[in-house]
Amino acid sequence: MSEVVTEPVNEPAPDASSELGENGVKALAAERDARKAAEKAVNDLAAKVKQFEDRDKSESDKLQEQLQELTSRAAKAERENARLAAIAKHQIPADYHDLIQGDDEAALEASAAKVQTLLAVSASPTDRASYVIPDEGGHPRLALNGDGIESALKHALGIPG
Repeated sequence: MSEVVTEPVNEPAPDASSELGENGVKALAAERDARKAAEKAVNDLAAKVKQFEDRDKSESDKLQEQLQELTSRAAKAERENARLAAIAKHQIPADYHDLIQGDDEAALEASAAKVQTLLAVSASPTDRASYVIPDEGGHPRLALNGDGIESALKHALGIPG
């Protein structure tokens, strides 16, 4: 609400009191006092209305901020739920949960599938030749001129190779 702006009241000329008489001057003074009191009351009420509007506005702002915070928390919870669903679906071990990342369900599913593939590849047996003889369960005799003897010695001595 806009403030009420009052115009200054022009005082009558000194010779006007002679035209109005004593009762006219008293009536004029009483009218001026009443006008000042009315203007003061209007300005006070306008200030109170403004105060109420500001209070409501600040309450509205508080509610708007609370809505934004709750919306962001809900979105974060939905992303975390989708991430955990992808982890459960692809049976990713707890040590590798931090590798599953993405902004939407499709990205999370793709990330989980990649981690699952990497884990499957790392868990599969290597393509190195096996020295175990299936029928006997022992190691075959190694030729002295091959890489097998060198690998066996390194393994036995704890040398990385």
